[in-house]
Amino acid sequence: MASGLVVGIYSGTDPKELESALAAQQIDLTKVKVVSSAVKDDEEDEGSQLEFVDVIADMQDNSLADDMTRGLGVWDETGTGVPGVGDGRQATLDQFQHRDDPTRRYLAGYDIPTDEVDNFGDAVAEGRAVVLYSEAGPDAQTVAAAFKAAGLRNVRAY
Repeated sequence: MASGLVVGIYSGTDPKELESALAAQQIDLTKVKVVSSAVKDDEEDEGSQLEFVDVIADMQDNSLADDMTRGLGVWDETGTGVPGVGDGRQATLDQFQHRDDPTRRYLAGYDIPTDEVDNFGDAVAEGRAVVLYSEAGPDAQTVAAAFKAAGLRNVRAY
């Protein structure tokens, strides 16, 4: 428990609802960071004291579509003849998504065990929010109890 990090999962991603739940437990909102994959209007969390980090989980709408370079001599139909790739199917970004979980990047700077980072990443992918409270120090257990009272699940103190 070197840094006193407290992490929990909130069932939703609504900024006002989450802020209200945490504030009711007298949690210092300036030390809270929220990681989620929900797309919110900037207006929703504009007045919030919470810091939101939105994880982009779906790259299907990426503007770098394959059609942009087709026939232009840049990776066109001549290909490279890689076995298993030239079977008429075109690979999509979804097929490679598991290799670079964006949530892992956002949580990498925190002292969370690898297997638990995956659990928190799953929560974000399922539309929930991961709430982090940094530098709780010796008050980590008190903050963890407040997180639980605010309705957060899988609360961990490190």
